Amino acid sequence: MTSIKPFQIEDLFEFNAVNLDPLTENFNVSFYLQYLIDWPSLFFKSTEIYHDNQFFHQQNEISGYMMGKTEGKLTKKEWHTHITAVTVQDQYRRIGLASYLCLQLEQLTSIEPYNTLFVDLFVKVTNSLARQLYEKLGYSVYRRVVGYYGREMPQDRNKIDDEIDAFDMRKSLPRDINNETVRENGDKVYVLPMEVVF
Repeated sequence: MTSIKPFQIEDLFEFNAVNLDPLTENFNVSFYLQYLIDWPSLFFKSTEIYHDNQFFHQQNEISGYMMGKTEGKLTKKEWHTHITAVTVQDQYRRIGLASYLCLQLEQLTSIEPYNTLFVDLFVKVTNSLARQLYEKLGYSVYRRVVGYYGREMPQDRNKIDDEIDAFDMRKSLPRDINNETVRENGDKVYVLPMEVVF
């Protein structure tokens, strides 16, 4: 049975099995700590109960986690929730856990004290599985960020490259009554990374 619990500093020593996936981005310890300090309620984990046959008792195992934050200004219609990382341990995939974590974040931030306009995230253009997951949850491509995952800062927004470009995907939340924070055909709107500012 899955439980959602706040991420704790001690969990940094327990979540290696989740982060071993080659598609999961790993951050340095100070990055995780910053989220624990600034957005503690938006950094949470899913846990599963399993039976430890060696010691004959139940254990909790981290099956996935969500790192989220809020940013932007309401006056510019940019006040939003950002999914920094959502990842699931390989043995718990294909059971809807990533969707569940995303929906938990949406529920938390669509009400006070956050009450954001939309949720956004970046996904590599070539990561079609992730894109399908988010589209099933109601996200759409808002824009293509050229060179987002590249080593050098790009200068030409029309020089697209599927290997290093990202889709900025969004889902409007109830506060965005007129869906002003999303658009049609966003995959045809190209921007440079330095133009993505909140």
